[in-house]
Amino acid sequence: MIRNTLITAALLGLITNPGIATAEQWPTQAIRMIVPFSAGGPTDLLGRYAAKELSKSLGQPVIVENVLGAAGSIGLNRLANSTPDGYTIGITANTVQALAPHLSKLPYDTLKDFSGLGGLASFPYALVTSIKSPFYSVQDIIAQAKAAPGTVVAGSAGVGTGTALSIALLSQRAGVSFNEVNYKGSGPVVLDIIGGNVDFTFDIMGTAAPMAQAGTTRVIATTSPNRHRRLPDIPTVAETLPGYEFSAWYALIGPAGMPPEVVKRISDAIVALQQTEETRAFLEERGYDAMILTASELDQRFQTEYRSWGELVSHMKKE
Repeated sequence: MIRNTLITAALLGLITNPGIATAEQWPTQAIRMIVPFSAGGPTDLLGRYAAKELSKSLGQPVIVENVLGAAGSIGLNRLANSTPDGYTIGITANTVQALAPHLSKLPYDTLKDFSGLGGLASFPYALVTSIKSPFYSVQDIIAQAKAAPGTVVAGSAGVGTGTALSIALLSQRAGVSFNEVNYKGSGPVVLDIIGGNVDFTFDIMGTAAPMAQAGTTRVIATTSPNRHRRLPDIPTVAETLPGYEFSAWYALIGPAGMPPEVVKRISDAIVALQQTEETRAFLEERGYDAMILTASELDQRFQTEYRSWGELVSHMKKE
C-alpha cells in the first residue's frame, strides 16, 4: 500500500510540476528567446522570424526579449544562468561563441555553459560606406589609412562581433590602422554611416544589399570568396587583398544541462523550419544561406571554430 501511494504521488508530481514535465508534455508554457543585441538589427530580425515559426511548431508562444550590452555577453550570461528546462533559449553567432572568448574575459564559458540547439543561417558581410563618402573602393580606404593613420573611422557592432573581426582582418591584411568605434549592435552603426559620422563598417548582406539598392548607403566590397549573388557587380575584398575571406552564422542555443529529449524536440523543429519554402524565401531575400545543423553538429562546429579562431587571434596579437 505504501509503495503504491509513493508511485501515485510521483506520477502526480510529474503532471503538476512543469519543471519536470516529460518531453511529450513539453512545452506547457511560453518560451523566452533572448536576443543579445538591439531591436531592428540582423540578429533581432532573424531571431524574431525563428520565434514566430517555432511558436507554430511547438504550440506555445516564443517571446523575444532583447538584452543588450557588452557585445552580447550580458544577454548570453543571463541565458547561461537561466533554468535549463527549455523555457529560455537564445540566438547567438559563431563570432560571439567562438571568437569573443579569445578577445576578452567573459562571465561564462562559451563551450561548457550552453547547449547547442540548431543552426539557422550563414552569411558573408558587405563593406558599407555613406553615399556622401569619398571612398568608392577598398583601395581608397587603404590609401587614406596609410596616408593618415588612425583618421579613417570604422564602426563595429561591438568587440567580438563579425564586424569587429572583419575590420581587424582588413587592418591586418592591409597593414594599416583605423579609428575603431564600438557600438551596441549594428543598427546604431548604420545610422551613423548614413549620417556620415563613420567612414565604413561591415554589415551582413541581408541588410546591406537592400539599403545600397535603395540608395541609402553604398556597398563597395563583400567578404565572400566570390562575388555574391545579391550584388554580382560588387567586387570582393579579396580582389584587392588576396586571401581575405570572412563569413559568419547564427544559431539557437540554450543553457547547459537541458533535458536531451527537449533539446531534440527543439532541434527537430529548427531543422524542419529551414526546409519550408517560406524560410528559404526569407533567407534568400536577406542574403543568407540555410545552415542545417542538429544540436550535436552545432556543438561540434563551435568546438572546431573556437580552436581555429583562437589560433588566428593569437597570430594577430603576435604581429
